[in-house]
Amino acid sequence: MPHKFNAGHRDHIPSERHGVSKRPRQLRVVLRGWCCSVDLMQRRLHQVSLLFPHLVAGGLALSYAWQLSQTAWRTSGMQFVSPLIVIILIHTCWAAVRRDLRPGFAVMLLRRASGTAGVLIGLLFFGSVFAPMPAQANEIGEIVGTLAMVVICGLMIAGVICAAALALWLLIKVVSLVFGLGGDKGDPKSRLFDFGSMVACCAVLGVASLEGLPGGFAFETAGQATSSHDIPAPPAQIWEVMQVATSPDFPLPGILTGFPRPIAVTTDEGVVLGADRVVQFAGREGAGQLHLQVTERTESAVQFTVLSDTTPYAGWIGYKRLTYEIVPQGTGSRLSVTLEFERKLAPAWFFAPVMRGAAYLAVDVLARDVQARTPGG
Repeated sequence: MPHKFNAGHRDHIPSERHGVSKRPRQLRVVLRGWCCSVDLMQRRLHQVSLLFPHLVAGGLALSYAWQLSQTAWRTSGMQFVSPLIVIILIHTCWAAVRRDLRPGFAVMLLRRASGTAGVLIGLLFFGSVFAPMPAQANEIGEIVGTLAMVVICGLMIAGVICAAALALWLLIKVVSLVFGLGGDKGDPKSRLFDFGSMVACCAVLGVASLEGLPGGFAFETAGQATSSHDIPAPPAQIWEVMQVATSPDFPLPGILTGFPRPIAVTTDEGVVLGADRVVQFAGREGAGQLHLQVTERTESAVQFTVLSDTTPYAGWIGYKRLTYEIVPQGTGSRLSVTLEFERKLAPAWFFAPVMRGAAYLAVDVLARDVQARTPGG
């Protein structure tokens, strides 16, 4: 019997073939997606493995610094410089375990130490963002205030470590390039240069750590900052404005917003000789009072001497004298505000310029406050 052509059967056969051909394609898509996921996971694990030694070195360095902060060395170079030695030792051990101490490892270790400091700065800064702001200072407890102080101290330690590591890295890098050392696997002088460089770096850091220790060496701790503004008003009018102290009614520089700020003047007896002025400070690190008294008064200047300071940073910087000077200039006057202070933290190469800059911002705020409150200023 002749075979009858079945149109339905003919249509059915391609549909089966089409269905069979889709399965391998779907399987390939699934396998490709799985391989991409595995590749992404491997990249993430690789990134974590790169970050791991930085976290270990940074954590041990901060733990070491925390132990020092409980001693009389908490304001010395031992507190702020020697943690870099801990970081270098950890990275050296990590590189030795991974057999990564190839020629040029001195530059590599210092670069990794700088990276560790950068990681610490990033993590601590991220933590400080979520700390209560000064407006909430009356609502936070002592525990939160202590944690905020720890974060600020950690940021300072990380800043010193980063600056020192970068300076040493740049020095070793330049020397190795100039003399052609540190990168030739066949030259034994290269490895000798690496070992000698690390010994020299640790020796320099060890000596720098001794700054500020009881009985050790120290550099000049006295400092001052001055800000001057021209005000289109006679001196008598400005002195009248200065009889009353107020909190600045304008935004502070961004760098000062994270520090304790004046919130009230609890005692204000003007600018006559012997007058007292007590300013209340508050911030996320805690609260305190700054007690000043007018100890010198002339026709053109008034000098406040700090009698006591219980603000959170009294152990880091000691305020000595605050001087306002007003001299006639043309049809107006020139106001100069000078703050004399004592730096209590070492090393000087880091904290001297930092505190001088912060002091300038503070006296500039005081000068601008007087200018803003003077009619026509």
